[in-house]
Amino acid sequence: MSEVIWTELEKIDVLRERMGVSYERARVSLETNQGDLIKALAELEKEQSKAEDGFAGRFYGGVKEQMKRLNKTQLNLKHVDKTVLSISAPLGMALAYAIWKRPTLRMFGLVGAATAAINNYELEVDTRANQDEEWDDEYPYDIHTEIIPDDDVLK
Repeated sequence: MSEVIWTELEKIDVLRERMGVSYERARVSLETNQGDLIKALAELEKEQSKAEDGFAGRFYGGVKEQMKRLNKTQLNLKHVDKTVLSISAPLGMALAYAIWKRPTLRMFGLVGAATAAINNYELEVDTRANQDEEWDDEYPYDIHTEIIPDDDVLK
C-alpha cells in the first residue's frame, strides 16, 4: 500500500480551494489541528456556518450574490439589431451617477437619451453576458428593456 505524503503547502491549497479562506487562515487552522487536514476542514466549516447563521450572515450572503449577478450584467446600446456600445452594469451605473450629479451633464444626458429614442436606439440589459454557468432555478428571468418611440407604440 502506498501512502500519499502531503506537503504543508498542498494542505493549505486544499483548504483555500474548498473553504475559500486566505493563506494565513488556512495555515493557522492547520497549526491548530496539528497538521490534520480533515480536522482543519471541519473547524473552518464550523466557523463558516456560524458566520452564515443569523441576520448579518444572510444579509451579507444576499448582497454578495446580487453583486456577483450585477458584475455579470451588460448594458448594450443597439441600433437596428447592431450593438453600438456595450459596457458592464457597474460601470454604467457609475457613469449615470456622475452624469446626474452635474446639472450641465444631466441636460446633455437627457437630450442624448431623447435623441436616441427618436432615432430608434434600444437600451438592452443583458443578464446572461459573460456567464460561465447557467442561472439557478431561483432566478430564471432574463431582463430586457427597450426604449420605444411613441410612434411605434401607437402602430
